[in-house]
Amino acid sequence: MLSFRHLSTRFFLLLGVGFIIPVCDIPVQAEPIAQVNKDRQLFQLFKKGKELVDAKNFDMALQAYRQASLLDTKNPRIFSAIGYIQAQRGDYPRAVEAYKKAIALDGKNANFHYALGYSLGNSGQNEQAAAAYQKVIELEPKNVRAYEGLAVIYSRQKKYDEAFQNFQKVIEINPKNGEAYNSIGLIHLKKNQVQPAITNLEKAAALSPKNGEIQMNLALAYSAQGKTQEGLVALDNAVKLDPRNPKVHLRTGQLLQSQGNHERALAAYKQALRHDKDLGAAHEGIGDLLMQKGDALGAVVAFRQATKLAQRNPSAFYKLAKALIARNRHREAIPELRKARQLYQLQRQADGVKKVDALLKKLSVS
Repeated sequence: MLSFRHLSTRFFLLLGVGFIIPVCDIPVQAEPIAQVNKDRQLFQLFKKGKELVDAKNFDMALQAYRQASLLDTKNPRIFSAIGYIQAQRGDYPRAVEAYKKAIALDGKNANFHYALGYSLGNSGQNEQAAAAYQKVIELEPKNVRAYEGLAVIYSRQKKYDEAFQNFQKVIEINPKNGEAYNSIGLIHLKKNQVQPAITNLEKAAALSPKNGEIQMNLALAYSAQGKTQEGLVALDNAVKLDPRNPKVHLRTGQLLQSQGNHERALAAYKQALRHDKDLGAAHEGIGDLLMQKGDALGAVVAFRQATKLAQRNPSAFYKLAKALIARNRHREAIPELRKARQLYQLQRQADGVKKVDALLKKLSVS
């Protein structure tokens, strides 16, 4: 499904507008000398800031734009530039602050509202992000990016009907948007509507024939319908189209594992880690396979790595505990189970809490 990772490239390209150096016609006699000097200084700061951003020296660029904001407190583009830099640095809460300042000065700039929505979404403030995207749509009813962003937020909140409606709006504006068909296909898959999923994913693949992730999703859909051969063909296409994408290899491994093809699944997980050694889900997949082979010690190593890399994933902690129990390391398993329980509870996964409690009770009896 279209995600914030997919939106990020468009976001940063879009916000390049924040770095247009304003044309400053420095007057010779029309204004006082102090104002002329201020204008010159602002021009130089904008120029320096843009050069530093182009060089990806974001800390120094931030200093330049902050200095400019002291000289001109009424220029929304300065605060937009600060927001852009903070987002590039991954400091989304401060990016939110900067974009709010830009909007306070120019509330009708749709780009500022879009950037605010993106930053809020990455800060986990989904309701506020949705409101920001809706404001963009109010200002620009045919802004495709805003509908995409809103759909991503709704998908994250599991509001699939609302997400579906917004992706449909994207297609209405741009009928050749393969990503929107891909996202609709995944929504159908989540709702166990396999044939509509395949129809939309095949449309996505036709519109975006070089997109490996779409082929991966199509493989999942074919597999869900029992079309094993078609699924394997789509898998091979995915890897050929995007051989360096760790996510493609990860999902290939997950699909092969679900089909019982453990050797190929293990190879796919290892390939994913070659491209991204910090992919927690791949370590978890390897742990699953090692447990099935009876290698509990190897599974402990894999699951422990998964818990370090994906610290909010309760299943990794639960599986680590089970692997420790298989090694008769019951005392070490208990804190991992407690952590898993805490995470399941925070994420309101009642079934997860229940299975942890059952295992803890069993350990207390033994």
